[in-house]
Amino acid sequence: MSEAIGIRLDKVFLKKIEKLGKEEVMDRSSTIRKLVYIGYNDFMKRKAAEDYMKGKITMSEAANNAEITIWEMEKFLVESGYKSDYSIEDIDRELNLMNK
Repeated sequence: MSEAIGIRLDKVFLKKIEKLGKEEVMDRSSTIRKLVYIGYNDFMKRKAAEDYMKGKITMSEAANNAEITIWEMEKFLVESGYKSDYSIEDIDRELNLMNK
């Protein structure tokens, strides 16, 4: 179920939306709706990644908040330039503990 809302957009931005709608063969409302969904999903992914990088949430929580898989979140973090503090030494130490 959807609900109609009213928003104000400046004329320059509205012209861009109308141009995009013509290119995508969509009416203005459908174009705006699609952009809102894309923007929301991108915002949530970035927010979840930021919270993860600040140590506020786990990788699993970040993926859940962004409504994507853990693998997709890891890929997004790498593509965004995130560098983990988890070192080769940490991996070796954990492997040694598992082998004991």
